[in-house]
Amino acid sequence: MARANRSNAEARIAALGEDLRIAHAAATFETLAAFADAGTVAIDASQVARVDAAGLQALVAGLARLRAAGVRWRWQEVSATLSTAAGIAGLGAALALK
Repeated sequence: MARANRSNAEARIAALGEDLRIAHAAATFETLAAFADAGTVAIDASQVARVDAAGLQALVAGLARLRAAGVRWRWQEVSATLSTAAGIAGLGAALALK
């Protein structure tokens, strides 16, 4: 499940869990949307091991929400699983992975 880590005031980190499939898609979106008032967000996707289309859609929508709010964001780390799934789905550019 996705979670937000706000313990370090300087580095706002949005950590995505292991599972980015449909059962966790809404939580993933909400995690990212919760940072709409942040200055900068680092997204940690290092633990992502399972991905489906709904999870990718949640990421695209969550990142769109951050962009619309003017939040600067970056990937802190991306698992090979997420990178491969995004590439196969043609979403590498939309997720700024390429």
